Amino acid sequence: MSLAAALDGLGRRVLLLDATAPSAEQPAAWDERHFALARASVECLSKLDAFPQAASGHAIRQIHISRSGEFGRVLLDAREHGVDAFGLTVPARLLVAALERRLDRAGELVRLRPAELLDFAVEDDAVSLHWQQAGVPGVARARLLVAADGSNSSIRTRLGIPVERCDYQQSAIVCSASTSVAHRGRAFERFTDTGPVAVLPLGESHCGVVCTLPSALAKAALDLDDHGFIALLHERFGYRLGRFTRVGRRQAWPLALAVADRLNDARVVLIGNAAQTIHPIGAQGFNLGLRDASALAAMVRAADDPGSASALAAYAAARGVDRQQTIAMSDGLVRLTRERSLPHQLLRGLALLAADRLPSVQGMLARSGMGYRELAL
Repeated sequence: MSLAAALDGLGRRVLLLDATAPSAEQPAAWDERHFALARASVECLSKLDAFPQAASGHAIRQIHISRSGEFGRVLLDAREHGVDAFGLTVPARLLVAALERRLDRAGELVRLRPAELLDFAVEDDAVSLHWQQAGVPGVARARLLVAADGSNSSIRTRLGIPVERCDYQQSAIVCSASTSVAHRGRAFERFTDTGPVAVLPLGESHCGVVCTLPSALAKAALDLDDHGFIALLHERFGYRLGRFTRVGRRQAWPLALAVADRLNDARVVLIGNAAQTIHPIGAQGFNLGLRDASALAAMVRAADDPGSASALAAYAAARGVDRQQTIAMSDGLVRLTRERSLPHQLLRGLALLAADRLPSVQGMLARSGMGYRELAL
């Protein structure tokens, strides 16, 4: 949806085959996730007129990073880096609703939903597409086919693009929670032996929670009543926001790394989770996918033939550094933070101290967290 919004107004005819049902048919709480949008992502969505204004008060003004049972912590304050906020926390359903409203106003978009891509064939100057909607078949020809069909991309599979995979054997339990102490715009990332806990600011005393557990323990955690789950959160997160007074509906999402060996094939390009699915540690997944969409829209704007080999090669090259660095950071943090040996404990503590005390390291973390890389919109 972000890419479709970014392509609107470029003079290109865009067809969006969407496998999901219209949002009106979704239950009110169909997705409990919360996205920590980097500052650059907020600016990008605002330029697209696709930012949910209902989330404008969920600013991330401070970031607190620590490791359970170890010395050292990092405290990043937006004011010390010349901004009012590093980004915003946005409930997934609000972001989807804002993008839905934006696409309703798109003048050059044909959106079919729910629709299924049945087959495609690459020709010299186009891709022929065969789909069905409500059992009715359809065909089209396009200069470029964009695979934005998620971690288990059927388009990527049909192209035979190899995928590097790693099952982290962890699940993220997501929910909303209320606390007895106001968060005052603070976001927390608390590392533990069994996975990180992130607490993200929403309303004054309302937070989004991402509690990562070994997958073998996730079902038992989901089966806990509210009091039991609150006790689990305090065991892992502590009392940095006083007591958790209430928790909402909880959902579990299995976590794995899936990285496509390449981003493009003849007249086909992968973006978002079809290109790379990463661990939510550091909250970079959606922000990385939005940068994919931004860079691809910029390429389409500039290219006479956006599906040509030269245009797609240029896009893949432009995304290389950001993609590799973000994947390496995410995967490296997962591996480093769960090691329990004394050398790793010392290394983590020293790294946290350095990040907290050295302005150059703080600045690098702040710029990375705000996502100022390759958003071109």
